Amino acid sequence: MNANPRGCDGRPASCDVSPAELEHLAANGETESVRSLFARLAPGRRAPYASPRVLALVVRGGVTRLRSLPPHARRAAESERALVRSALQLLLDSRPAGHRLPRHAFEALLEWSEYLRDASQLAEALSSCDTAIARGARHYPDLHPRLVLARASVLEACGRLREAHAELAALYRRPDLISDRNVVPELIRALARTALHVGDAALFKRLLLDGLGAFYSNMEERRAILDLLCRAHRGALPFLTSRDTRPADKLLFLAHWTCLRGLGLLRGRAVRPFERGLLACLYLHRYLRPGQRRPAARPAAGDEATAARALVTRAMGGAGDLLMMTPGLRALARRHPGRVDLAIPRNLFPVLENNPDVRLIDIHSELDPQGYGWWFNLTDCPAARIESLTAPRVRQGRIKSFARAMGTQGGSLRRMERRPRYFPTVRELEERERFYAAHGLAGRAVIGVQYRSDESYRDYPHMPSLIEALAREYRVLVFDSEEIPDCGFPGVVQAVGRPLREAFALASGCRAIVAPDSVFVHLAGALDLPCLALFGPTDGRVRTAEYPRCRFLDVRRELRCIPCWRNERIPCALTGRQASVCLAEIGVADVVEALHRLLSEQPAIPPVWGPGGLRPSL
Repeated sequence: MNANPRGCDGRPASCDVSPAELEHLAANGETESVRSLFARLAPGRRAPYASPRVLALVVRGGVTRLRSLPPHARRAAESERALVRSALQLLLDSRPAGHRLPRHAFEALLEWSEYLRDASQLAEALSSCDTAIARGARHYPDLHPRLVLARASVLEACGRLREAHAELAALYRRPDLISDRNVVPELIRALARTALHVGDAALFKRLLLDGLGAFYSNMEERRAILDLLCRAHRGALPFLTSRDTRPADKLLFLAHWTCLRGLGLLRGRAVRPFERGLLACLYLHRYLRPGQRRPAARPAAGDEATAARALVTRAMGGAGDLLMMTPGLRALARRHPGRVDLAIPRNLFPVLENNPDVRLIDIHSELDPQGYGWWFNLTDCPAARIESLTAPRVRQGRIKSFARAMGTQGGSLRRMERRPRYFPTVRELEERERFYAAHGLAGRAVIGVQYRSDESYRDYPHMPSLIEALAREYRVLVFDSEEIPDCGFPGVVQAVGRPLREAFALASGCRAIVAPDSVFVHLAGALDLPCLALFGPTDGRVRTAEYPRCRFLDVRRELRCIPCWRNERIPCALTGRQASVCLAEIGVADVVEALHRLLSEQPAIPPVWGPGGLRPSL
């Protein structure tokens, strides 16, 4: 990257990178480089560079630098704070009020709020937390609880103890809004502390015991909770001999005391098997039960309607996971004919609209699990847990994982229909016919292409070239959330920025689907469409096992590290960057050839909407 003071290629004279180059650095997590280059820009020249990803890294890099500055460097600290505030304002202005910010924006706001709290700038810290929550942080159930904890700690520091306690208690009553189990011990200790401040010692004790019974792997947090219980009872023996403590709680306490304190003479590796055994017992108790009874007592006699009702909660997306949940929801509905309620974010309702197996509820509304006989909380994703435990040799697909987490076991699991369920309406499919006729697609072999996934590490980097190659032989219908500037080829129609159900209806008329590991792969499985799926970090063999008309393509023969099962926050082990080189190794010609083979072996079937009317999903 060479400086260009004349700006002949569009670069501002005060910066030696273009906006595209800075975005590339940001996409690969080069935090300090992005912060430094952005800081060199004059404030009036920053707008072309102000993408949400770049701005988020500027904020996070600025917070890291502020924490490292010595106390006497006041001028440098003030300059850095001004840069962070400027980037934050641009970040908030990048989306109109009422529109949800991207995930990395909330990560930046969280880090800035925590810095301000630690720097005792409490008013600004509270304002930053409020801004994040107001702009849609609740849609990210791993970040929202941390923002609530940060806000409560600021309120506590301001002496507003009852407000802090009320916010923490509201979050604690809704574990279905927490996807990161490692937040649980911090929440419990914070709520226990405020419980003492508001005069509820019984709740303090109950919370600490709940903290020992919850599953998370941080042993230091367990030691801290154990020490608090010992201090509150003046030792372990008074707690174990107390008549006010239930036998189950004494057993839980004794197991922790033995592993974490009683084996104090053991060191290092000698004590690890005992700690792992304790965590294994907690995991088996917490996660391998077929379902979770409601917290209150079992329904009284005559309350059979409540006993028959089941609640499933999931606070996060995406749409592909919801489609993979539908076979398990179908099996659950057959076991609980009284009613199955599914609580998910309202923006995801379209995925399950018209599904007769469930009644949809907004998970962010007032929800009382006490009114159900069974409660299955899938916010702490059971499929992700299994994948993280067994990676890279993952064998169990998500359809099976979700079904097992909702209580489908044994023979019922083996007999369960594995194909996702999706129900387009007649009106949507009639609109599809009009769209096809208006764009010259009617009666043609149309290949639907999902341009990118929700997470960039699963994107196919040669997608424009692939679309151009496909357009030489087929009509191509490209799906994405926004306009694609580099796909203006003859024979290509863009279906961008459309509502989810409208896009799904358009896809239902395609001869085949080509997509990275994302929702359109599972939609093709639901609609029984031929699909060619492009895989790299995740395993296409596992993800597409239940879709007989789907084939996957990867380069595991050339790169034996496939699949690595990394995620958006873990860089590629080969390059240390965000982009997946294994996907870049899939050649365009190989994709076109694989699509030809797929279409030759898959007989054409009538579309979901044909002369005979609506063909129902199984």
